[in-house]
Amino acid sequence: MNRRVLQGKHRQRGSMGGIMVTLLVVAAVVSVGSRLIPLYLDHNTMGTIMEKMSQENGLALESEANIRDTMRKRLKMNNIRDFDLKEHLKIDRSKIGTELVLDYEVRIHLVDNLGLIAAFNKKVPLRD
Repeated sequence: MNRRVLQGKHRQRGSMGGIMVTLLVVAAVVSVGSRLIPLYLDHNTMGTIMEKMSQENGLALESEANIRDTMRKRLKMNNIRDFDLKEHLKIDRSKIGTELVLDYEVRIHLVDNLGLIAAFNKKVPLRD
């Protein structure tokens, strides 16, 4: 009986320093995640829009302005604004066919002189 009482008293629990380090790591992960997740959600939405455009017949025969306008309207409907399609969306026409290429990067400021760069690239062929 005395042994059980002594064993219970000598158990180590987390020190205050250990708890603070754990909380700091969790806060850092939540902070970075809260900034990265919207970027990936927006890119996923743009990729889905491009995939749906690739399934439409005759879109490859349209002018570049019409293709960009279609993409711009669909981005706006999905609440993706302030995205420069002229700079980041390329329309490659070759003998093989027409391909949409979305290539861009986003820089995120974290603290003082520390930041993250997320680079995205998506290619989708269009139907004639």
